Amino acid sequence: MSASREKKQRVAQAANGPTEKERRAAEAARKERSKTILYTVVGVVLAVLVIALLVWHTGIFTKGKVVATVNGKDYTVAEMGYYYYPTANMYSQYGLTMDAETLRQSALDSLQQYAALAAAAEAEGFTLSEEGAQSVENTLSQIKTYASQNGTTFKTYIRNVYGPYMTESLLRECLTRDTLAQEYYTAHADTLNYTDDELNAYYDEHANELDTFTYSAVFIDGSAPSTTDADGNTVEATDAEKATAMSTAKATADKLLQDLEDGGDFDALAAAATQSDDEESDDEATSYETTVVGASLANAFSAGGSDDCVSWLTNEGREAGDLNVIEVADTGYWVLRFTDRALDTDSYGSADVRHILVKAELTQEDDPSTEDVDESTVPTQEALDAAEAKAQEILDEYNAGDKTADSFGALAQQYSEDPGSAENGGLYEGITPSTSFLPAFIDWTFADGRQPGDTGLVENDQEGQYGWHVMYLQDHTLTWKYTAENALKSDALNTWMEELEGTYPVTTNETNLALLG
Repeated sequence: MSASREKKQRVAQAANGPTEKERRAAEAARKERSKTILYTVVGVVLAVLVIALLVWHTGIFTKGKVVATVNGKDYTVAEMGYYYYPTANMYSQYGLTMDAETLRQSALDSLQQYAALAAAAEAEGFTLSEEGAQSVENTLSQIKTYASQNGTTFKTYIRNVYGPYMTESLLRECLTRDTLAQEYYTAHADTLNYTDDELNAYYDEHANELDTFTYSAVFIDGSAPSTTDADGNTVEATDAEKATAMSTAKATADKLLQDLEDGGDFDALAAAATQSDDEESDDEATSYETTVVGASLANAFSAGGSDDCVSWLTNEGREAGDLNVIEVADTGYWVLRFTDRALDTDSYGSADVRHILVKAELTQEDDPSTEDVDESTVPTQEALDAAEAKAQEILDEYNAGDKTADSFGALAQQYSEDPGSAENGGLYEGITPSTSFLPAFIDWTFADGRQPGDTGLVENDQEGQYGWHVMYLQDHTLTWKYTAENALKSDALNTWMEELEGTYPVTTNETNLALLG
């Protein structure tokens, strides 16, 4: 076939359309393209689903959900974990139970208090102190140490403690906010001071709680004991047996009361009345007299009947020598003798004290042959004596001057080796008998007869602090005034917090709140 003829045939075929073979080939190609497109689309969809599932498991959709809002600021599930999980973990650790709803409400209450305080602080221009900022970093450092000691990472540790969405940056934010709130709260509390007239007015209304009561009391047991049957089972006393036991106790109490009214000795009669027939006489005398602050009176009657006993003792008409028998239903009888009530004006509840620590020099090397002590941390007696002599020199220098709190403070700044107080003139404020200080330090501060302006020397025998303290009592507060002041301050702070929470209310998303736990 000539070239011209082939060309004419191709033109004719094109005009008539593709051949059957060409049509089958084209259809196969189209189906293959469609299959490729379908697989591509399905692959993309599956990839998106897998990514979404992975993201869901990271909690990104949960941790960012808003649980509460205070002062226009949103708080998420992750942030609420800071308040929720430590409490939940504590209950779990001690085998206690608290339903999740109560735990969530407790966390919400904590958030509102701290958030309201932080909002008020910011509105007032109150900023976190350098010490507060450092305490946040110290806390984070301590947590990292705890994590290491527990053989885990910091990230895992904080998620175990504060919930699965906690991060270091969020924890720092929470700690900073709460530290600011605490400093603001403390600063406000420090502005609350009360005059003697206000404290005396409080006493007039709460004398029954603040007075100290002296009385004698003995309990005559009227309970009927249970027995054991032949099979070892406990058999409870019958009603008749219980009534008989109470009747016997009543007779004993009444006789004791009569003997006391006749002038008998309370301790001897009470001991005889409570001694069982099979007990041998105790040659050592027992005293049934006790002295208790009114606020703690109820705790003194553990056998029951505390309300009746307290009401009788605190009655305004009560006089020395008054006697009474008070029944405790189905249990027994109290026999009471009132001795006295008075306001304690000798005991002190808090004190402001200055001190100068003079440490004993450490000159020894550790002796490898002794395993129970590191001699390099223990001063010799000569070193202790030298520290005492130095402390006495400082005290002599103080006594040679104008003997004021300021002059003592200047000496503390010059000589004291206590980093916690030296720059503050050696001052510790508001310490109480229960403050965790060196016992000898506390004993000196609250010794009977101690007066403001008193000075003295106290040895420190605690490891790392061996040496001597030069002491100066700057001021102290009577126990009853300390109690009254704290009560007034507590009421004022509670009212203040209620006002703050009213100013900065919390709104909650209950659905998202339920994600906790």
